[in-house]
This record gives sequence, structure tokens and C-alpha cells, in this order.
Amino acid sequence: MRFPLLDKLDLPCVFEQLVPGEPHLDGRRYLPLLLLRPTRPAGILPPGMLLAVVDRHHRVDEGDVGRSGVARLVFALSALRVQSAPLRQGLAPEPGWRGGASANPVVLGQVVEVGAWEVTRGQLPYEALYAELSLDIGLGIVGTRTSLTASDLEAELGKARVEPGDYIELTRSRIDILGFEPAA
Repeated sequence: MRFPLLDKLDLPCVFEQLVPGEPHLDGRRYLPLLLLRPTRPAGILPPGMLLAVVDRHHRVDEGDVGRSGVARLVFALSALRVQSAPLRQGLAPEPGWRGGASANPVVLGQVVEVGAWEVTRGQLPYEALYAELSLDIGLGIVGTRTSLTASDLEAELGKARVEPGDYIELTRSRIDILGFEPAA
């Protein structure tokens, strides 16, 4: 997966645990689950909450379990809306969370940069939006990549696009990890 704002993504965390995927027919492990603990104290984060991230692209070295470092995370396929006051940054667990790992947290953040904002009208009778953003969630910088129905988004936003400085909320995200760099 390519992401144009990759160099800006920076979530300090500890790679707490690796849950191996099911063996694939070719003998390799397939889609391991990584449990990450954000370490920056700013922003909202319920006590004990870990992020459950599937390593779809096999980017993380299993030998880094237990190490602190920086994760490069992209929240994909998200529902997006502009926050109303009070404006917040952080991660909140999905509805029904009972502690431990969260695979679909609510992401609360401020737009840092807009990498892509493409509205198209193709074969469908409505406009579609493709967006790539970087967000400051108080715990670090993460990315988002999503496609939405542009008419619904404009009704939600009250304007045609989000800009740097806007506070947004993401829900129903799939978390992709594009890299983990252990601390020296």
C-alpha cells in the first residue's frame, strides 16, 4: 500500500504482542495480528486500551515484539464526520468494547495535511469522494484513506471539503500498518 503522507505518520508505541495468523497453504504465516500500546500521554486513551492491527502487508518484523518504536498507521475505509464542540483528540474504543484490544476504535483528530481530495462523477448518479489525510490525534500522527459519497459528506460537513485545522472523527475503520521502526 502506498500512502503519500507516509513520512508524516508517527505514532509512538510499544509492540506488545504478536498473534500469529493461520498457516497459509504455502507454509507461511498469514495476516498476523499486532497488539500496540500507544505511549504518548497526550490525547484521549482509555486505560489499558491496545490497538489490534492486522499486518496485511507483512511489514513488521516479529523480532520487534516488546520493543518501543514508531508505528505508521493508516485508518482505511472509515466513516468521516466533522466534530462539534468540545473538540477532542485521541482514540476511543468501539461500542461494546470490554477492555483490552480495540480493532475498530473511534479516531478523534485534527487534520494536519490533505494528501488527496478527489471528487468524481462517473457511472453512478452521485459524486464520489476519495480522500487521504494525516491527523494529529494527540497521541501521534496517523493517516486516513477513505472513499465516500461526496453529497453525503458535504451535507455532514456543511462545506465542500475538510481543510488543515479541522477536527474530524473516524469510525468503522480498518487499521493498516505501513511500518514499525523500533527505537535505537
